[in-house]
Amino acid sequence: MYTPMQPVFLTGHQRPVRQVLHNFDGDLLFTCSDDSTVNMYDTAQCVRVGIFEVKSACKSIDITMDSKYVLATAVDVGVIIFNVKDGSVAARVEVPGIQAN
Repeated sequence: MYTPMQPVFLTGHQRPVRQVLHNFDGDLLFTCSDDSTVNMYDTAQCVRVGIFEVKSACKSIDITMDSKYVLATAVDVGVIIFNVKDGSVAARVEVPGIQAN
C-alpha cells in the first residue's frame, strides 16, 4: 500500500538548526541548534517532548543505540551527555581550548 509523504513543520529553535537525527527505533527525533538547545520530538505525534540545555551553540548530536543518552557537542566546552529519560546531565567531557566549527 502506498502512503504519500506528509510534510512536517516543527518549531522549537530560534537559531539555525545544525543537525536532525532519528534514534535507532525511529520513535524519537532530535535536533540541535546554534540557540544552545537540543530538542527531542515524538515522531508519532510530531510534538516536542524534551529540551536539553547545552548552554553553548550545539553543532552536532548523537544518540546511543538504546536511546538512553544523547551526546551534544558544544562549541566551547566539549561533549555533554544527557539522560534522555529525565534530561539530567550524565557526564561532561571538557576539552580545554576547543573551538568546534
